[in-house]
Amino acid sequence: MAIVSVLACDTYDLDAVRGSVAALLAPLGGAGAFIRPGMRVLLKPNLLSAAGIEKAVTTHPAVVRAVAEIVQRAGGTVLIGDSPAGPIELGTEVLRTSRMAEVAASVGAALAPFSEVTWKRLDGQDYFIARPVLDADLVVNLPKLKTHAFARYTGAVKNMFGVIPGGRKREIHLRAPGIADFSRALVDVLELVRPSLTILDGVIGQEGEGPGVRGTPRPYGCLAASTDPVALDSVLCTAMGFHPGQVLHIAQAASRKLGITDPDAIRIVGDLTALRFGRVKLPAAHWYFSAPSWVSAPVYRSARLRPAVADSRCAGCGQCSAVCPRGAIEPGQPPRFDMDACVGCMCCAEICPEGAIEARQSWVARLIGAN
Repeated sequence: MAIVSVLACDTYDLDAVRGSVAALLAPLGGAGAFIRPGMRVLLKPNLLSAAGIEKAVTTHPAVVRAVAEIVQRAGGTVLIGDSPAGPIELGTEVLRTSRMAEVAASVGAALAPFSEVTWKRLDGQDYFIARPVLDADLVVNLPKLKTHAFARYTGAVKNMFGVIPGGRKREIHLRAPGIADFSRALVDVLELVRPSLTILDGVIGQEGEGPGVRGTPRPYGCLAASTDPVALDSVLCTAMGFHPGQVLHIAQAASRKLGITDPDAIRIVGDLTALRFGRVKLPAAHWYFSAPSWVSAPVYRSARLRPAVADSRCAGCGQCSAVCPRGAIEPGQPPRFDMDACVGCMCCAEICPEGAIEARQSWVARLIGAN
């Protein structure tokens, strides 16, 4: 039986977060159940983009610092690392705006650059994993609770996609443009890199058009932890209002025996009232996403999500062009999109620092009611 520990926490006051994280880990055996003196422990927050922490795009620095301090008290050496959605070169700015550089300096932790990779192969597919992740003795996954316009939800499992550095993510989006195939890729990454512990930041997360700056910050008021990232995601998805199977990567992870989604096999401990979120604005479900891309390709090409730019908000930074897996975006102010080449992954919307790109349905999708 999987254990998911949940506590109410409605503030990022550092002392409050320290106490909450310690209490959260107690039902799982405390830090000593995971960390031994001398271990190199990699903390893997969600550092999607260079957005201010008030946008609730990245894992809050108070959560990361509290976990880092717990690891150090248990005798572990702390490394903090992630790879943003865009090119590796964006990492320095993301570390600054997310205040991860500040956290590392304050606790004496090292920042682990995800520049070098190790090649892994799974079921005929190539994956390039950041070497610091594989070199660590233990990985602590620190996701942010958010909605996701493409994958519908991003939490523990989706956060591990960040172990694929920079432009290597584009290779995966290119070969897995549909949500069913992309979900399988997310699960592949989870199989290749299994975090020993996941602590989710749900104090303030997102709803609506997440996971980037177009998402709406929402005070969920909770922290959650588990050794089973799939079980944790299943519990949080249910609390947000998703029905079983609606978030494909979670369902696929369970079908591959990488975690548990059966509610009768998950024991939730702590403050269950912390999961009473009320009505959450969720991204639309698209029926054609569930079909394999080789079956649904003609429909998918016609009805997939398409990016649209609000010209007045565009700063002409070119980050959308840099992240596009198909090279379908010509930088400019505003950028120009080749919609025939676009695969609808919406990476451009995720990375846009101004929130100038939104996901829109094509006229075909509206005509057939694909939501």
